[in-house]
Amino acid sequence: MVLSLPGVPASAASRTAAPSAKAWVIGVSNGYFGNTARVEYEAELKAYAALPSVAPHIKKLIINNAGTSVAAQIAAVDGMIAEHVNAIILDSNSTTGLNPAIAAAHQAGIVVVAANDIVTSKLAYHVETVGNQFGQAMAKGLVSLLHGHGNIVVLRGIAGNAVDAAEASGFNSVFAKNTGIHVLATVYPQWDDAQAQTDMASLLSRYNNINGVFTEGGMEQGVVRAYLAAHRKFVPVTGTDENGFACQLKQYQSQGLEGVQVGTAIYAYALALKTALAALSGAKVPNFIPIHWTTWSTAQSIKNCNPKLSPGLFLQTADPSDGISLTPAQVDKYLSAAH
Repeated sequence: MVLSLPGVPASAASRTAAPSAKAWVIGVSNGYFGNTARVEYEAELKAYAALPSVAPHIKKLIINNAGTSVAAQIAAVDGMIAEHVNAIILDSNSTTGLNPAIAAAHQAGIVVVAANDIVTSKLAYHVETVGNQFGQAMAKGLVSLLHGHGNIVVLRGIAGNAVDAAEASGFNSVFAKNTGIHVLATVYPQWDDAQAQTDMASLLSRYNNINGVFTEGGMEQGVVRAYLAAHRKFVPVTGTDENGFACQLKQYQSQGLEGVQVGTAIYAYALALKTALAALSGAKVPNFIPIHWTTWSTAQSIKNCNPKLSPGLFLQTADPSDGISLTPAQVDKYLSAAH
């Protein structure tokens, strides 16, 4: 996919060009693209790129969604190198598999910024991703809602994915310290809401003693729908900062639904673009760029519900301390256009 932004100069500059060259060609290489989070990452990036203060610095965005294949993503990055992009925002399918492609991009003078999924290459800038602390925050929230005791089921992302593994190390460390929490089963709906609903329905048919549901996020709305379809009493559910889940908590609070929402810092792609543009302009950029997460109780989630916005919209679209100030409505415009 190619997105050309209006009102920008016609020529792009290389990384080694003089800082006065203002317009850049930016490649975005995404791997897995099967859930709302990935769609919104790109929507956030497009919203940021369209800002009046940013658009003049971008000639073109070249966006590729390669799927889960490492080989396909390597081919996509190689294609961007051949197109002489100035920077690549990389959401990698592998912590190590894209390293040779990153090295080739670096050799060609192309800035590479890894976001959402980590890579081990030291030739790329790294925007912090959800991981251990994120998983811990969700687990602590669930343990608190269960008062330290109960049987839970766990819905994880993609088996073998680095983010999934990092989150698991976080939530497992919390559950290990709380011996009153017992995991009945673990499934992998791949951060996909529809698959989570199917898997949760299966779990509800197998177990009648579930006291809480832990999801890594992006799946919690499907969990709630599964409970509704099964006519089962709600239990506490963890999830990310999706607007739809916040509104579910508001709608079904009177029926006993409780939850904890942890923000996903969905502005990570936008921050990666900001980082790339800074590096291209000659600014000194740290190799590691931290991000920040919010944690909401049920009451806080209810306050953040906005029925005018997409249910799949992740609400933590900005952090002014990171230089990203987009509103949910600004991002939602691009999210809606993607469907």
